Amino acid sequence: MFNRNLEYVIKEVSTDDRQALQDLLNEMSSQGWDLYTLHEVETDEDEFVYSCIFMREKVASDKDEVFDKVVNVKNFKAQMEKMLSNQMTPYETCKEISAKIRDQKGRVAKIKSEIEKVDWSDRGELNEQMSGALKRLEELKQDLVREISPGVMYSRIGEEKFTVNLSEELLDYVSPDNQCDLLSETVKSRQKLTDELGYVIPKMVFQDDDTLEPYEFCIKVHNLEVYKSTAVPEHIAFFKDDVKLSRKPSGAISVKDEITGKDIWWIDTKQAEDFWAEGYNPVEYIARAIEFVSIKYVSELLDYGDINRYVSLVEQRNPFVINNIIPDFISLSELKYIIINLIREKISIKDIDYIFEKINDFSDEPSKDGLLDRIRLSLSKHISQRFISEEPAKVIEFSGSTLDEMFRLTESEEDAIIKVDGKVAGRLAKKIEKIAKTEDMKEVILVVPMEIRHMTFAIFSEFINNLSVIAHEELTCETNIKVVETI
Repeated sequence: MFNRNLEYVIKEVSTDDRQALQDLLNEMSSQGWDLYTLHEVETDEDEFVYSCIFMREKVASDKDEVFDKVVNVKNFKAQMEKMLSNQMTPYETCKEISAKIRDQKGRVAKIKSEIEKVDWSDRGELNEQMSGALKRLEELKQDLVREISPGVMYSRIGEEKFTVNLSEELLDYVSPDNQCDLLSETVKSRQKLTDELGYVIPKMVFQDDDTLEPYEFCIKVHNLEVYKSTAVPEHIAFFKDDVKLSRKPSGAISVKDEITGKDIWWIDTKQAEDFWAEGYNPVEYIARAIEFVSIKYVSELLDYGDINRYVSLVEQRNPFVINNIIPDFISLSELKYIIINLIREKISIKDIDYIFEKINDFSDEPSKDGLLDRIRLSLSKHISQRFISEEPAKVIEFSGSTLDEMFRLTESEEDAIIKVDGKVAGRLAKKIEKIAKTEDMKEVILVVPMEIRHMTFAIFSEFINNLSVIAHEELTCETNIKVVETI
């Protein structure tokens, strides 16, 4: 399957310098190197760089060229794993050090043999060589001691947080040389979410995956697959309902969109008609999936380091607020809960100073859910903003009987507990999706009482991807909505 007479070279360039990346790719291409894979990685200085792995067939003239980190690959799989992890396994390191120790002992023995053959007066240079050889031997022994200790295994703990795996047919899209540049498209998505939600998508790694079917890609969060779909080169993805054709065009590939659940046709670019609704090219479709996963799994992607960045931003401008609420009023874990839930429901935190001020204002709220509700109420104008238009937004409401059926209140001496009927919720979810399809709702919007808003989202977001749950109390008088059905 793979040509064993290959060599690989690793180059790094800052993610902030797109021109430098373009120049590097052009330079390597002119020398016969092909881009094998590209990773966005974080350096020890907290900077982000693109780590590019290039490959080419080894030719006789290559010996005159000098590159850093060039590897001749005999066993493709093993060696590439080593390169991608940027380090050898402890076992491989121990084997290598042991081999060096054997070689070094051989050098010591050879020098000793030469010393015994010469007169005392001629042993000066050889004694220096022996001293250096023994010192190097001792260093190698110390290296081996460190490698066989349990401590080295801690370096193997941890997984990449966010990876995008591509089949062989899609790998070319991570090259800016391609007209459809996935890297640029992901930067565009990152900028969009930053501008709209105040949410910076964490670093991601693009890598090949030979377990995928042709044209497949999948997204993993903490090494668990959360999304898989198909993107077809030289084709455009159209929602079947938007194309308005009675039958699938010849050669078109039909797949199910994982976000909306609707059918998609991948139609050859040459067959796509100008009057059709705007479709997605392959990189736009993959970037759309990345954006979706980034929001849906924000609770797993956003870590305490990210939360601390938000805290630092506010502290620079308003240190009083930070000093007043952290940690006496709100812990970092509670703050993380608030920020994650706002982002997860597409409520912008770009005005992070205002949100922190509201947290300070509501310092008497005993629960984090109650605090979240009060913050959302203070953001009601922002929440309602997308419903202020000439065309009314289509929404679905729950009747009182439905709410009573799904949510059952159980009171005890200490507290009141709301129990949810899972079977009822599942049945309602199917009904909601049916209504949304009939009404051609681009986004499923539920309007419910404030006290069950958060719980409703938590339940139905497991069934419905493109979902918003708004409380009646969060809608201002300027909003323009249309209740298409009460269930």
